[in-house]
Amino acid sequence: MLKFVMLDGKFFPAKDAYTKIEAMCKSKGIAFEAMYCNTNDELIEKIQDADACMLTDRKIDGSFLERVPRMKMFVRCGMGVDNLNLPDFTKHGIYACNVPDYAVEEVAVHTVALVLALERKIPLYNKDIHNGGWNEEIGYAMHRLSTRTLGVLGLGRIARKMTGMVKAMGYNLIAYDPMLPDSVFAECGAKKVDLDTLFRESDVLTIMAPATDETYHIINDANLAKMKDGSLLVTTSRGKLVDLNALARALDSGKLNAAALDVLEQEPPKEQAKVILGRDNVILTPHTAYRTVEALESMRLLAAETAILFLTEGTLRNVVNPDVIGKAKK
Repeated sequence: MLKFVMLDGKFFPAKDAYTKIEAMCKSKGIAFEAMYCNTNDELIEKIQDADACMLTDRKIDGSFLERVPRMKMFVRCGMGVDNLNLPDFTKHGIYACNVPDYAVEEVAVHTVALVLALERKIPLYNKDIHNGGWNEEIGYAMHRLSTRTLGVLGLGRIARKMTGMVKAMGYNLIAYDPMLPDSVFAECGAKKVDLDTLFRESDVLTIMAPATDETYHIINDANLAKMKDGSLLVTTSRGKLVDLNALARALDSGKLNAAALDVLEQEPPKEQAKVILGRDNVILTPHTAYRTVEALESMRLLAAETAILFLTEGTLRNVVNPDVIGKAKK
C-alpha cells in the first residue's frame, strides 16, 4: 500500500488539521500519517515505508535523503524551498515540489498594508499618542500617492496581484524582473526598467523576488546608495535578499526614511538583526504575510494534492528541481 506522510505534524496543531487529507488519501487507497518526531533519526526510522511526504521548515539534504530509499517526492508546504538542498534531491532522484499559489492574495495584501503603514506613518503616530503626544509633524514628510513611484523587484504571481491594488491607489509603477517577457509588465501597468533605474527612480521599493545566488543581499550599500534620499523599503519575499547592516546604514543616513520587513535572514531575529531592532521607523512582522485561516488550509490541501496526483497518476506539479525529470527513482 502506498503511504504519504507529514513530516512536521506539530506545525498544524488543530485537532482536525489533517482530517481532509486523511479522507483524500483514503479515497485513493493511500495510507496517511502525520509525524511528531523531535529528531531526524527518530523521523527517518518511522518513514521507511513512506513513498511521498509533505513538510514545512525541516532542513533536508543528502544525509537525510540517502536514508529514505523508498521516498520519491517531498512537497514543501509553502513557496520558498530554502530548506531543501535541491542538487541533493536531483542527485538522489527525488522530486522536490512546492505550493506557490496558496497565499497569493494574503502576501499581496500584507505588502500593501506595510507600504501604506510607512506612507502614512501609522506606527509613528500610534506610538506618539500612546506616549501622551499629539504631534502631526512627527517623523518624515508624507506625499500624495499619485505623485509617487513604486518600484517592484520581482514580478511573480504575488507581485502581479499587488500591482493591481497599488495601481488603483494612483502609484506610478516600475518593475524589474529579468525572467519575464514585456507582455507581463504591460498587463500589470508597470514600466519595465533595469535594476539601476529601479533603485534610482523608486520612492517606495517593494522586494518580492525569490532567494537565489543572484538576489542574495541585493539590498546592499551600493544599490541603496542609488536610491532617492528619504525613500521607503518593504520586503515580503526572503530575508536573504537584504543586508541588514546596509539597511541600518541607509536608515541612519536618511537615504531611507523607513523600512518594513516581514522576513529576516535569521528567524526569529538574532544577533544579526540587532542593528534594526528598536527603531521607530522600522516595522517588523514575524513572517506572517501568508497567514490566514484559509491560506493555511489551502497550503495543506494543495501540498497533499500534489503528492496524491503523483502517487496515483504519475502527474507532476510544481517541481522545483526540474533536472530530475526523466531521471527520478521508480
